[in-house]
Amino acid sequence: LAPNLGVAIIDDTDVVLADIPGLIEGAHQGVGLGDDFLRHVERTRVLIHLLDGLSPDPIGDFEAVNQELELFNPELADKPQVVGFNKMDLPEVRERWPHIRDRLAAMGVEAIPISAATGENVETLLRRAVAILKELPPLERKRALPVIRPVDEDAFTIEKTPEGWVVRGKRIERAAAMTNWDYYEAALRFHRIMEAMGVAQALEEASIQDGDTVIIGNVELEWRSDFDY
Repeated sequence: LAPNLGVAIIDDTDVVLADIPGLIEGAHQGVGLGDDFLRHVERTRVLIHLLDGLSPDPIGDFEAVNQELELFNPELADKPQVVGFNKMDLPEVRERWPHIRDRLAAMGVEAIPISAATGENVETLLRRAVAILKELPPLERKRALPVIRPVDEDAFTIEKTPEGWVVRGKRIERAAAMTNWDYYEAALRFHRIMEAMGVAQALEEASIQDGDTVIIGNVELEWRSDFDY
């Protein structure tokens, strides 16, 4: 699978657009060809992040995709984003838009309500992306060099201390710091990351007990073997 490329002409500016297939949880570890998709994202300068207005949890989807970007390459999370909330032609989506708008605004995100079906606000979305592009410094043309990703990116250590079980590791600490612990789904998503990375199994093999404290970076968790808060 490869991104679909197209060109949009906004005023006097030609913009190449790459339609990247939707990322899923675990993309940074290659789930669903996710690492291939994320490499395409690395070559972009501005991200247009579209949220499905019919999704049960658009905010959770938004956070999950950004977490995958961060876990794959922290520089991806720093790329400027234009966020669109799609399917506004549907009454149920239009009705929930104010709530989604306010939640995104509380996160510092100014989203644009759009409808790909009717074209509502699509040009506004593109104009905002073009405006950001024009503010970015020009790309430096240089010979491409191979990027070597460290093989121990997922490495972690576990230490039993009087305060609790301390887990240290670049990726797991980054994931914990990025998790919004106010939301149940975000907490479950983090526990699935722990399982995928082998952290959960390592803690169990070290004889952790339900109710023990797990410390990951600045985050403290109460351990539950069923990963269900």
